[in-house]
Amino acid sequence: MGNIRVKDNYLGKKISILTGLICLFIIVSFIYSIIILKDDGKEEGKTNLLRVETSTQREKIKEMYKNNNFNMEESFYEYCVINLRGEVIFSTLKDFKKGDKVNLETDIGYDNSFSKRNKESNSDELVRYSTPLVNNNDQEGTIIIDLPKVVTENGDKYEKFIPLWIILFLIGILTFMINKFVKVDIINPIKEIHKSAKNILRGNYDCKIRYDYHGEVGEFCHDFEAMRDEIIVSKEKEERLKRSEKELLACISHDLKTPLSSILGYVEGIRDGIVHNEEGIKRYSNIIIKKSNELSKLIDDILEQSKAELNEMTIERKEMYSYDYLTETFMDLSIDVANKNMKLNVLGDIPNSLISIDEKRMNQVISNIISNSIKYSESGKIIDVWLDDDINSITVNIKDYGSGISIGDIPFVFNKFYRGEKYRNTNISGSGLGLSISKYIVESHGGVIKCYSSLKEGTTISFTIPKI
Repeated sequence: MGNIRVKDNYLGKKISILTGLICLFIIVSFIYSIIILKDDGKEEGKTNLLRVETSTQREKIKEMYKNNNFNMEESFYEYCVINLRGEVIFSTLKDFKKGDKVNLETDIGYDNSFSKRNKESNSDELVRYSTPLVNNNDQEGTIIIDLPKVVTENGDKYEKFIPLWIILFLIGILTFMINKFVKVDIINPIKEIHKSAKNILRGNYDCKIRYDYHGEVGEFCHDFEAMRDEIIVSKEKEERLKRSEKELLACISHDLKTPLSSILGYVEGIRDGIVHNEEGIKRYSNIIIKKSNELSKLIDDILEQSKAELNEMTIERKEMYSYDYLTETFMDLSIDVANKNMKLNVLGDIPNSLISIDEKRMNQVISNIISNSIKYSESGKIIDVWLDDDINSITVNIKDYGSGISIGDIPFVFNKFYRGEKYRNTNISGSGLGLSISKYIVESHGGVIKCYSSLKEGTTISFTIPKI
């Protein structure tokens, strides 16, 4: 049901229907007010308007008649008062004078009105209205009043509807603004989110949401975009892991097969009697032991790498001075380097700062780097070591003068099982995990490790040890 609503623009249709109903209400209200005005105009005659307009003045004239004290200043319009005998008892009108006799029935009439020409302008600008003079429910005469003709035109009847029309206009503007806001700031972002979600479900992660404003909807869109980016990162990571698993299987198969094949070959040689004297058997046995050690080292590296990837490699730090630790470490390693007919050359002074490290793991880092230097350098070469003493850390630099690494391979040297394509099929031993494990150990200590190299000029591996 939800899918059908989204597909059929459910929310948008509801908003459009509501907006249409409000607009219809405004139109009907406006038309109805016009009809009422017309009906009021028909029902409300000229006489009624004159009665309403002259009501205040009539009451004042009655009061003046009672007191027999007429005053021009108390009136709004010009007027005349005639008693029941037709005698004009007071008049401000030019065609009625005090004392004149008037036939009320034929000349004036009661409760009547008619247009009166203004002699000065020669136009019908006045309306003469006659109304009985009643006191205590007894008629005592007639009042004649001249009013401006404009009062009979019912021009003010529209004024009472002006507030209504203003309100209707404001409701229309507000409805338009709400409709635009809902469509632009709610419906359109929801459509974009829905479109992006459908593309993500299909495996397309490039459909971005264009709505980029503040507010609740904007924050939701930003969070959705962050989630989409996170999905992209997770997807890429998953793909890298899949590729890594394939590479892992291929590398393990290759690197395990090589020493196993050698071991199998030499064991068969001993079994088949290819060597039967003591010296030959001893030589074959030494090779078997060497290959077995390589195989054991490979398995150990794979286990260490697995622990690193699962963040299960234990790092047990303790405080020590860098001079004592590095001096002893380089002295021990110089013997191993000398056994390979090479020389470990420590340049400059060794800083004496307080550091906190896992001695066993840090030995593993330095040993891995120097082991690579030995493997990829010719016999008789020198391995230089120097240390940079910075404010917050000590940088250990280890440089060999071997075959070097191509520029294209440098970004990948710390990846697991990466040895460079030119060395994959050579007799150089190694799992390709040493630098990957070293990187994990250095970063676990809060340091960084870098590689600088060029072909045929050697390689420098530098890593930092933070000070306390």
